Amino acid sequence: MPRTIENILECHRVAAKRRASGKPVWDRTINIKAVLNEDRLNTSDEHAAQVANRIGALVRKRVPAGWLELGAEADFELIEIVEGMETLKPDGYAGENGFTPLDDLNNMLDGLYDWANAKRVWLGH
Repeated sequence: MPRTIENILECHRVAAKRRASGKPVWDRTINIKAVLNEDRLNTSDEHAAQVANRIGALVRKRVPAGWLELGAEADFELIEIVEGMETLKPDGYAGENGFTPLDDLNNMLDGLYDWANAKRVWLGH
């Protein structure tokens, strides 16, 4: 789901509806910020892969197992993101011009944030 004005407005609409019905705005919290804030200025391939691996493992640990397994509850968008994060390697783009593990991490984070907004998962603390 791309980050568009329509998407942002829809997320606000859903949050307002949940508040009005007495529900919390977010169903669950996964604090990925702690991982993202460690050594923020380090843009090395090794660090980007490590951050991706740790966030993938954290998300896997904090969501219902059924969301990440093939079956009735499977969330294929989340499966793709988590598996991509868990398998990112520092040398995964060696020899490729113009694309790095950091680029891949940032793309996966964009997807994770979009997914989390739609599923009402807060990715902060």
